[in-house]
Amino acid sequence: MRFIALSILGVAVDALLYALLDAALSPFFARALSLLSGLIAMGILLPRIDMTAGGRLAVGDVGIIAILTVAALLNYGLFAALLAFSPSLQPLAAMAFATVMSLSFGCFGYLRLLRSSD
Repeated sequence: MRFIALSILGVAVDALLYALLDAALSPFFARALSLLSGLIAMGILLPRIDMTAGGRLAVGDVGIIAILTVAALLNYGLFAALLAFSPSLQPLAAMAFATVMSLSFGCFGYLRLLRSSD
């Protein structure tokens, strides 16, 4: 549950920064910067909230980095593919779809790693 809340916080940072940058930059560059900022925010906060009762991380750092990296690549790849194949599509719609897909992937990946570490 905490990972989902943290993911939503990362998405909020991502969406807010994208809304600010979209007017000044190309959609692809604005998306890359906003996605990176959301990932950095999640990476900074995750070790502080993802602790077990014993005070250690529930999932190891390597697993978290792998999940976040693959989810970010999936997110940007879907965003870029949607805009490349359908230029009339609003960038915000492409961002929303890509974010939902990568968020789902990240949550399922995290749950899988969490269960395998038990």
